Amino acid sequence: MSLSLDAWTSSNQFAFLAIIMHYVTNDWQLGTSLPPFLCPTFNFTSTEELLIDFHEIIGEHSGANLAEAVWNTLELYRLKNQV
Repeated sequence: MSLSLDAWTSSNQFAFLAIIMHYVTNDWQLGTSLPPFLCPTFNFTSTEELLIDFHEIIGEHSGANLAEAVWNTLELYRLKNQV
């Protein structure tokens, strides 16, 4: 599994960070459904990209500030050992 980040500032000066998950199945296929470790009780399809969090960033777009937002998301979904 890998994550991609997309940060931007809106025209009204609000900063946002989107955290997107990408993953490969055990048989090396690009993931096309929600991985069971994220939601074990539901089986629904998505694309190979899955938006897992969306943050408003308060303060600077510093590495430390963005890393904190990503770390909180990894903890929320118990993904720290998956990335």
